[in-house]
Amino acid sequence: ELRESRTWIRLIIKTEMLPEQRMGELLDECHQLCNIIAQSIVTAKENKKSAVATQGSAT
Repeated sequence: ELRESRTWIRLIIKTEMLPEQRMGELLDECHQLCNIIAQSIVTAKENKKSAVATQGSAT
């Protein structure tokens, strides 16, 4: 959803439908949210691997 939003924001900027400054701020926020979610996914995967490894060594 965020990637799709980013695409639409870029389109709005290119077509000059709204002021670039405001859309630029939204684009930056969208980019930051994408990074946060991506890092959360990486962390969740690492935590899952760690939990599996811990369970494996406990048995």
